Amino acid sequence: MDNYLSRLYKKYLQGHISLDEFRELRYHLNKMDDDALSQILEEEWMSGSAAGEIGQKSKTRISNTLNFYVRKTKKRNYRTAMLKVAAVLIPLVFLVYGGLWFMSKPTHQEKFAVSVDRGDKAFITLPDSSRVRINSNSSLEYANSAENVRQVNLQGEAFFKVAKDRKRPFRISIDNLVIEVLGTTFNVKAKKGSDMIEASLVEGSIKISGENLPRDYYLKPNEKAIYSKNSNTLKIVETDNELETAWVHNRLQFSSEKFSDALKDIGDWYGVTIISKYDQINEDMISGSFNEENLETALSALQLQYNIKYKRKNDTIFIYKK
Repeated sequence: MDNYLSRLYKKYLQGHISLDEFRELRYHLNKMDDDALSQILEEEWMSGSAAGEIGQKSKTRISNTLNFYVRKTKKRNYRTAMLKVAAVLIPLVFLVYGGLWFMSKPTHQEKFAVSVDRGDKAFITLPDSSRVRINSNSSLEYANSAENVRQVNLQGEAFFKVAKDRKRPFRISIDNLVIEVLGTTFNVKAKKGSDMIEASLVEGSIKISGENLPRDYYLKPNEKAIYSKNSNTLKIVETDNELETAWVHNRLQFSSEKFSDALKDIGDWYGVTIISKYDQINEDMISGSFNEENLETALSALQLQYNIKYKRKNDTIFIYKK
């Protein structure tokens, strides 16, 4: 971590960071991939430059925010537990400013919930060591059930790397659909207000079942299941996982998506509401991608492509015919 980011990170841990500094720190950290982020934060913590100067009040604040993660094993001392928390889950605390919150205190069942506002994303490591990247405008609940099942309820979109544990299945419930895995990597999308639930498999295998489905379905890598809640039907198609997981790599990408749906995704991505007053193009199909562009650049690209104009009022953007 360079000296400037190191100073910002230390100021955050000590509780002295300003909102502008916090946003800058979060911006740079969100550009890193998961492995690099974990390694850098762990090295910073281990160096003692941050941990050594943190006051007890700050340690308690971090611990209380993240204590659902600390495992029950008696062999881990406080510093080891805090190291793991800081290295893996500090990005969650960064997102508290942006609307991330925890609904439940940890219990003997290790139950908790996370919600991510529009314009933000979160990376978490679950108590079973599974890793989850949560997209904007999404929420996730996790618990170990009495039947020794790792249970997740999801609304929105998330990318999972599930830790293998043959004795404890990992199940994701979305409405009346259940996705079950033992250990694998996949993406699930169940946006609020959408009829469709999509599951795309990167590696491993998953089983999909539902009370209204005639049978269980199994996915192979590079396949996607598309379930319609209205018709209670499921189909499996081949897919491009680079497209399905583009958001994980901070890239907003579309492939033959309706213009109106793309506007919703763009709004969630940048934390704004976009309203189209140009009905003639709402059903048009859009393809393309935005890679770290700011909102104004994204809107300018749409303006050139579709001959539209836009007007912004606070966090609401109106699209008009030019």
